[in-house]
Amino acid sequence: MRIFFAYELEDNGDVKELFFPEKHLAQFLNPEKVLFLIREDIRRLFIWKGAKSPVKKRFISTGVARDIQKELIKDERYHRCKIISVDQGDEIQEFLDVFNLESMKVEERLADINYIFNSEKKKDKKEKRYPEDREYRINDHLTLKLIRGKTVIFVDNKPFHQCKYLLLNLSEKDFRKFDHIDSIDEAFEVYSNLEKSHEKKKDLIDPETEFIGHCSNLQAWYEYDYDLRILHSSLSIPLLKKMAFLGDKKAIIKLKESIATRIASGNYNTIIFYLNEKYLELFTNEELEVIFEEWLETNTNFSPMEKRRLWYPLLKELIERKVSKAQKIIMEEIISSLEEKNFETFRYLLTNNYLKLLSLDELEEIYDLIPKNEKVALKKIENLILKATIKNRRNLEIED
Repeated sequence: MRIFFAYELEDNGDVKELFFPEKHLAQFLNPEKVLFLIREDIRRLFIWKGAKSPVKKRFISTGVARDIQKELIKDERYHRCKIISVDQGDEIQEFLDVFNLESMKVEERLADINYIFNSEKKKDKKEKRYPEDREYRINDHLTLKLIRGKTVIFVDNKPFHQCKYLLLNLSEKDFRKFDHIDSIDEAFEVYSNLEKSHEKKKDLIDPETEFIGHCSNLQAWYEYDYDLRILHSSLSIPLLKKMAFLGDKKAIIKLKESIATRIASGNYNTIIFYLNEKYLELFTNEELEVIFEEWLETNTNFSPMEKRRLWYPLLKELIERKVSKAQKIIMEEIISSLEEKNFETFRYLLTNNYLKLLSLDELEEIYDLIPKNEKVALKKIENLILKATIKNRRNLEIED
């Protein structure tokens, strides 16, 4: 099975496969070319952009890379590779290490990118004029408005204050050349490496052009069923959450898929974020049990700090959602802390109301394990047993 593939983006937008040994790659890194370099073993698809490559090629390169990605995974032997953009002279270290290369010096860049800093602009003493306010509706919940020269996203008629800025300072003539581009992220990717303070340069393009760009981006995002590759995750995930909690079925499905995938990756900080921000409320009890099935079966080996930050809060959430395996695990944790005389952990679980999640029988079992000198703990357990007894009696009366 091949692990290295190389393609060249031609002037007409077609892709030509190149055949050469990986060790000869440096000979093919021409400043006027855009290449697609795949390393299947590490699941990476690098877009290498020469400093003198045509702007048109660089704009469409991300879309072409996605097409290559889709074609590759049609063969069951290959995986979906992560797409990473690499600019000549500003190569990321991973790219250089993978192909055993050194950064290529840029002798000359194209002169067709008009980039003007605020300090170079003439000061206009006249009163600032704003373009006419405009509105563009994406769907029943999502609307964009141009208000006093600023693009604002509205979700269910309420401002959503989380937005990315476009950075295309092109003349009207140049701008028309790129009308076929349907993803603003592609344009953003070209320019983002040129100036790291791009988000502060909001007036590099006129407000109406920026508004049109945002409308185009969000419209494409919606039409492609909220494809998370179209918008930056810092915008798409919170926006999806808003839409999902408003009952948008497509948003719910896409958000669930994203969360399930990230949970499966085992990134603890990501899961803590989802817990704290109430994202798990979107899932049914059955879905949660499936998502965390492996965790519940293996009883993941966490450090004491990770247990308090992640494992215990997660178990609590699952118990409240009637996932029986989670209740069994928290019971085992409590018993283990008592048998091992780890009273610090036991007091933490007791103080943070984890014992309230247990049944009457479980509380009585734990009560017998508590040392007699732990009077505060015994008193709290007695209160919990009393409450659980009263609750059980009421439930029996209702059944009768």
